[in-house]
Amino acid sequence: MDLDGKKLALFDAHLSHKGLQYLVDAAAALLGNPIFMADMSMRIVFKSSDMGTGVQDYSAEGDLDRQDRAVRQAADAGFLDWIYRHDKPVIGEFAGEPRYLSARVRDGSHVLGHIVVVETAKRFEEEDKLLLPIVCQTISFELRRTRVDDLGAPEYAPILEELLAGNMVDEDAAQRRIAAVGVPLPQPMRILVFRNIDKGRTVSQAYLHTQLDKAFPHTVGLPYQADYIRVVDGTLNLKDVDTTMRSLVYTGGMAIGSSRTMRKATALHLAYLQADAAIRLGSGTDGGPLRRYDDIAAQHLLEFARQAGMDEAAALSPAICLLREFDAANHADYTASLAAYLNSGRNVARAASALHVHKNSMYYRIQRIEELAGVDLSDEQTCFLLQLSLAMLGQGPTSR
Repeated sequence: MDLDGKKLALFDAHLSHKGLQYLVDAAAALLGNPIFMADMSMRIVFKSSDMGTGVQDYSAEGDLDRQDRAVRQAADAGFLDWIYRHDKPVIGEFAGEPRYLSARVRDGSHVLGHIVVVETAKRFEEEDKLLLPIVCQTISFELRRTRVDDLGAPEYAPILEELLAGNMVDEDAAQRRIAAVGVPLPQPMRILVFRNIDKGRTVSQAYLHTQLDKAFPHTVGLPYQADYIRVVDGTLNLKDVDTTMRSLVYTGGMAIGSSRTMRKATALHLAYLQADAAIRLGSGTDGGPLRRYDDIAAQHLLEFARQAGMDEAAALSPAICLLREFDAANHADYTASLAAYLNSGRNVARAASALHVHKNSMYYRIQRIEELAGVDLSDEQTCFLLQLSLAMLGQGPTSR
């Protein structure tokens, strides 16, 4: 059967109204290999009737370790990012596993997941790459009949929305309402704010909610304004939170802001402001989407100072203002040199290494900074104020 004939056979299977499984099995027969679909939480949505059993079931539905390993391999190789950005299929090849042919399934701008064809019965042909997008399209039509994209409003939504908006200041009253609706707020807690920053990769909040239920069970979350909010256990190390999300949550096109930990429910408004600031002022760590408030706390402080009508020069150390003016007028970089020196614990050798200059050159720069700014860099109080100002400008020791 040629490609046009296979397309007609797919549409006939869809229009027969015999159900999703019938359509999936028809697609697998036309591709000559077993297929399955995973949503964006990596949950198996369906698979063809003939997938084999045990280790031969290449959907790995019953083997979570194997599934997580496959997801990690796909993510590290860039396959998932490619799949969720394009309609063109991609072939993945992992050690010890058969090759995969995969493409995204979407309904309009919402990505529903991806279909995987496993190369076990026959080798892939060029025609398979042309047929798979048609399979994805017909599957999308079939899923549309039953798909629910609306999360609905959880019973705890009103109280959580009031807390996030800062409309509740009485902690006792807040705790009584929380107890009345049974909101499982952890103690301590932190807020994660998920925000789409790439309009070319929109993720349905319903699917994001499903992923986070799997990644952080027994926590609460809801859409809030244009974001999705998750209240998670504040005792979790942020490195572990980041690792968990990279393994179980598709975050392509997103930035994730993380607040500091809070103990009072009425502090959730402050936590939301912190996570929002982390997204606006920060940058992802280690190439990931997670942005931590502690990395931009000083910059946030400067933002508050500006909002209060304070001029930036009044909020910063005068010595920093002098250095910045000199750098701008003379195309110099003494401000960056001072930041490197202070951020390295005033270790000349480490600062020189960070700037890729000779140690003697670093000694000269330190002397010139003291002359230009009129400061003594052996004084602890002076160095503290200088470092605080530099942190406000995004040049502090935790800036990434």
